[in-house]
Amino acid sequence: MNWKNRLIRRNKDDLSPERMFRALKNQVGRVRMDNEPPTRDPESFSRYVCDLCHSSGPLSGLRQCVICGRWGCSSCWHDEYYLCRSCGGIMNLLLLDVHAPIPADTGKKVIQGDIPTEDPS
Repeated sequence: MNWKNRLIRRNKDDLSPERMFRALKNQVGRVRMDNEPPTRDPESFSRYVCDLCHSSGPLSGLRQCVICGRWGCSSCWHDEYYLCRSCGGIMNLLLLDVHAPIPADTGKKVIQGDIPTEDPS
């Protein structure tokens, strides 16, 4: 449960774009530096490899994630946040508004000795 405590936002102020970007950068380590080229496909001269699904394609079909630095093809890209699928999934977790279910109390339990009993009041 420790990882959930770091991902769940604490209040509505945490929804600002600067805080969300900072929280995502803290959760994800860099795989590649900015503008570091993608890996070349060893079977082809002019094709490159997607870091997520390992498919090959032209350089124009790959985009670099601003959070982790991975190069992703169109099928591994999350257009909603302009992030790779991996970082986009973490962003979805950061945006979750999780409310713990509160169990219905039928009465308070008071422990007397080792035997729990109902509260008379």
